[in-house]
Amino acid sequence: MGPGTVATAARAGVLNGYGYLPVVVIAAAAGYVFMEMTARITIVSEQTLGQILRSGGGSLVPVVTFLSVLFGCMAYQAGNLLGALGGLRLLLPADQWWLIPLAGAVVALLWSGSTARVGRVMTYVVSGMGLLFLVAAVRVALGGGVRSTTGAGVDPTVLFGLIGTTIVPYNFFLAAGLGSGSKLEDMRRGLGLSFGIGMVITAAILIVGSVAPVFVSFADLGDALENILGGYGKLALGAGLFAAGFSSAATAPLAAAVAGRELLGFDSGGWVFRGVWLSVLLTGLGVALLQLDIIGVIVIAQVINGLLLPFIALVVFVLANRRSLMGERVNRWWQNLLSGAVLLFIFYKAGEFLLGLL
Repeated sequence: MGPGTVATAARAGVLNGYGYLPVVVIAAAAGYVFMEMTARITIVSEQTLGQILRSGGGSLVPVVTFLSVLFGCMAYQAGNLLGALGGLRLLLPADQWWLIPLAGAVVALLWSGSTARVGRVMTYVVSGMGLLFLVAAVRVALGGGVRSTTGAGVDPTVLFGLIGTTIVPYNFFLAAGLGSGSKLEDMRRGLGLSFGIGMVITAAILIVGSVAPVFVSFADLGDALENILGGYGKLALGAGLFAAGFSSAATAPLAAAVAGRELLGFDSGGWVFRGVWLSVLLTGLGVALLQLDIIGVIVIAQVINGLLLPFIALVVFVLANRRSLMGERVNRWWQNLLSGAVLLFIFYKAGEFLLGLL
């Protein structure tokens, strides 16, 4: 759970109460379907998605896919750094220039290659924040404080924000860890648990956001938590946001480099690999230093990734139906029906959104 999840879900709650809860459920179900396909492809073929596309996708598909992932990671990175800064600002005075030592710490971490241990520590802190939102949401629901729907309809930016924060495009290229050495049943149980927990926590954030009168900064959400849980609510939110932002700020550049390694075939220990993650980090830092609205940047990043998702999801859908690759493990009819409906919905909404912008 990154700062994008917190910002997007809280904004959805402020805009339309629990009216976006069905979108949260749909996004989690769609995420499970497509990540299950990706992990199943990895298990059956004993190759990652990037390796398959590099070997059989011609010269154009791997490049276009990599550029999509790279652009998405750059968009995420600004939001990750600003999310970490937003968490710090709930704990102590911190201006925009704190982003530079934050980015320096990420560079040191990625350069050393010792991300696993730090990642575990951050995961514990973020999990604590998730538990905090669950407790707060239960108290709001039991107290009858959840704002009912306003009848405003579904805001396209919120829709794609929730989809983009649930089905993160670069995770398609990190799915090798889900599939490597696993059995299909174990993989499916793990994914189901992961998306189930993510759905519940996202719904909890949305419910807490529904009692906030406005949401233009993380301080507004901190005030809402403080009103529900007392003084420690804002402190826990600050620590959790910082941990979520910092860990995501290390993950997004690394994911872009891993995708490039698999799709384009460069070495993971070379300068090209480091150049990719460094370019993602520096681009995100540059955008973050522009002193733009933190919440606005984070939400826009989720929307961009939601709009990039259909292309990568379509590639996964086609591969999961390729009998020469999958044998008897190709998609069943109900998987095609469900994933096809999700794809059509996302493409339709993406087209509608882009036409609206024009």
